Amino acid sequence: MNSVKNTNNFDEWIDEVVKNKIISEKEEKFSIQKEAVGNTRQDLSRPVLEELLNRGYSVVQWDSGQSVHSVCLELNNQQWNLVDFLSNLHHDAPIFERSHPNDTNCTLIVSGDGLPNVRVDSFGNFQEI
Repeated sequence: MNSVKNTNNFDEWIDEVVKNKIISEKEEKFSIQKEAVGNTRQDLSRPVLEELLNRGYSVVQWDSGQSVHSVCLELNNQQWNLVDFLSNLHHDAPIFERSHPNDTNCTLIVSGDGLPNVRVDSFGNFQEI
């Protein structure tokens, strides 16, 4: 599959996700905060990361952004194979499991050969960068 076709499919996928998004960002934030208060840690990045994996993306890089939490800062610029990053999770929280729950400064930069880089956050938001 050439990169032009991948880019078109990626654009179609983004359009489809945007069209079908039912929960507003405000509701998503409330849901994550509610989960973080309980015993279960959850973020919404997993479905997006799994879809990117299915589309040929293979590498995840941590971006701590403006985080002040030491555990987040220690992860800055670390890279993982996307399959490994999604494997052996104790919670449905690929980002929060490795960092500080509810630190919205931390994002992932996901890349793949011939594909545009994509930034993913814990709310399941993503954008091509």
